[in-house]
Amino acid sequence: MLKEEIIKRSPIRILEKSIHGGLGKGNLGVFVARKGVGKTACLVHFATDNLLRGQKALHISFSDDPQHIEHWYTQVFHEIARAYKLAGAMDIYEEIIRNRLILHFKRSGLNLDSVKSSIVRLIKDSAFVPQIIIVDGFSFDKASESDLHFWKKLAQEHDAEIWFSATLPPELPITDQTIIPAPINAFAETLTVVILLVAHRDYIELKLVKDNGERQLDRLQLRLDPKTLLIANRRI
Repeated sequence: MLKEEIIKRSPIRILEKSIHGGLGKGNLGVFVARKGVGKTACLVHFATDNLLRGQKALHISFSDDPQHIEHWYTQVFHEIARAYKLAGAMDIYEEIIRNRLILHFKRSGLNLDSVKSSIVRLIKDSAFVPQIIIVDGFSFDKASESDLHFWKKLAQEHDAEIWFSATLPPELPITDQTIIPAPINAFAETLTVVILLVAHRDYIELKLVKDNGERQLDRLQLRLDPKTLLIANRRI
């Protein structure tokens, strides 16, 4: 199958349709789940989809080191190429990773000013302007409203969309899967889209719990396959 056909048939198109065309430039979205339930896999699949469409992706990690992140991208792309029988897969991979950059920051002593300086310097010095920014491992439980405003302003200034991962506390039960869980609920006004990952026996369900302030939310016909680490149409 050709790359263009994979882009057209990607399950990300279903998600974009469900949230009125996508997250949108200048907006913040988040995948929320327990630890180890598939947040990073979703983020990497999103970034890879953008890379396949010729866009630039900046991956910021506050947890995994760059080598581990590289492995995530290699694994997810390999599964996409295998599932869709992608022609010229290795040449395409070498082509798209030129449009991806990875920044790693330690959580200890984190200073968002240094994060901003690194991003601004990256854009200025290398003329690398990302259309999508991935932020993995950011500690929402320790964040303030001003921290979220920092990311919102960053997205708006660089005309990018930003997708986060957020880890739910293990001791906090999810009693209602239709509302934004803590600690994300403290930032509900700043976040545009919130997707909850719910683990089942053989798959992980994607549930839309916030979409641009809409009262009636679409039911996402999507799931994450824990074996391939890919988002997939649940009817497949």
